[in-house]
Amino acid sequence: MSSQKIKYFENFKYCFFTRNGGVSNKNFSSLNCAFNDEENPKNVIKNREIVKTKFSKSKKLILLNQIHSNKVIFLNKKIPKVIIADGVVTNRKDLCLGILTADCAPIVVFGKKNFGIVHVGWKGAFSDIIKNTVKTFISKGETNDDLNFFIGPHIKKESFEVKKDFILKLLNKNENFKKFITKKRNKFFFDFSLFLKKKILELGISKIRISRIDTFRNFRNFFSYRYYTKKGINNCGRQISLVCFK
Repeated sequence: MSSQKIKYFENFKYCFFTRNGGVSNKNFSSLNCAFNDEENPKNVIKNREIVKTKFSKSKKLILLNQIHSNKVIFLNKKIPKVIIADGVVTNRKDLCLGILTADCAPIVVFGKKNFGIVHVGWKGAFSDIIKNTVKTFISKGETNDDLNFFIGPHIKKESFEVKKDFILKLLNKNENFKKFITKKRNKFFFDFSLFLKKKILELGISKIRISRIDTFRNFRNFFSYRYYTKKGINNCGRQISLVCFK
């Protein structure tokens, strides 16, 4: 399985790629699209060429310098050489937007004339990157009813074990957030999918589709930072997600 099927929505297309179908080896096998100290940069460049050729040969690929922030930018005419953000929105037909993940949620968002993609980990979710994404769409003339959210493969509740310090951070945001924590055999687990859905619904958006794939449990098809960490491996690759006009 080199990727999940390229999907289409109205005038747009998107794909949540897996980790398979590339040229990298060892821990980065095989479609790693992130530069890493222990990875051959030539492999990453080749892997990015592979996904671009499969997805959209003619469009310019835009990737972000992701920092687990709540920063979302809109790309119009000028494109910075380095984009430090975790979300990007545009209406340009010549651009293909992408992000990299390994347990965090890749989220594709469509309006009527604009489209975007967001890298959402728990830090970004806590600091309202989803809200900032919606604000960006609204500022460009979209309405809540125009927006459609597609959440790709990410770590699920059964695999997202958390400690007390995480729970305190969560409850400091809102006491009612305790409903996202489940206790099982003296361990605590965070329902990341439900949390993301709640955040989107709170903004008055109901058109949401969420992948059922758990990246942790599907580590053969998806890079999982948490899986690698539990195995004592410090370096983990990243799969790519892409979106553009048809």
